[in-house]
Amino acid sequence: MKRVVFEAVIDGIVMDRIIRDDSFSMPTMHFHEEYEIYYLLEGARYYFIENKTYRINKGSLVLINSSQIHRTSMFEKTPHDRVLIEVTAEPFNHFFESVCGLSLSQFFAEHAGVFELGENAQGIVRNLLFSMMDEFSRQQPRYEKIVMMKLAELLLNVASFKADKRIFYNSAMSQAPKHLKIDEIAEYIQTNFNKVKSLDEISKKFFVSKGYLCRIFKEVTGFTVQDYINVHRIQKAQELLDASNMNIAEIAASLGYNSLTNFERLFHKYTETSPLKYRKKMRMIRQKVRERKLEKKQPESS
Repeated sequence: MKRVVFEAVIDGIVMDRIIRDDSFSMPTMHFHEEYEIYYLLEGARYYFIENKTYRINKGSLVLINSSQIHRTSMFEKTPHDRVLIEVTAEPFNHFFESVCGLSLSQFFAEHAGVFELGENAQGIVRNLLFSMMDEFSRQQPRYEKIVMMKLAELLLNVASFKADKRIFYNSAMSQAPKHLKIDEIAEYIQTNFNKVKSLDEISKKFFVSKGYLCRIFKEVTGFTVQDYINVHRIQKAQELLDASNMNIAEIAASLGYNSLTNFERLFHKYTETSPLKYRKKMRMIRQKVRERKLEKKQPESS
């Protein structure tokens, strides 16, 4: 059974708290442009991120970078209570930069991961999360700014915890045989996504039948093997569209797609936009960032 304890939205920030006492697993793995903060108040879960399965417990904090593949699943039908925050780049990024001198992309590049917190750190995180929910609920004047200030405080505390060794990366992977096998296969696909040709190739390399591979991979990750391959190819395509001058046909070919139409169809499936529109969007964002930096450099008029 699912019980929504809290949910709220302001421009750029979505926050909710959900308690489940059933055997819930996310139906599919997903990735999105938003940054994600997940805190487990009670219970235990499995958390698959990119190519590894983690066991998380009460007090675990998970920071998911933009476009990171992730999925939670049940641990022995254990009930759980969690808080989730999703943050878009703007307007919070501009606020975070001006207050902290650090962009969200920089912060999550340095701090994304699964963390275990000491008692003191857990208390600070819980208090900040509940304080944010209280501000959302009361909606006093300028509460949106207060929520953003508390979110910035939460992220800065994570950096401080790491520096003081009050928080550490969870390196304890699930030791369940199916998780170990799928983690190994997922890591291979992530490294060789533009070279992998077929299910036959993977099943032979890892000495498993195609039927077993398809069933267990889907169970653990929420993706079919082919979807997982395609996701990594499309993520690489996004990188090339943003950072290179290669045309779309060249990018498709470099990623192993013989059909431009098929590449564009898959790109739209996973990003909900076309390659051309994505490139235009990223160039507009870069231009706005450049303009903002120029504005900061201009001397104040006397």
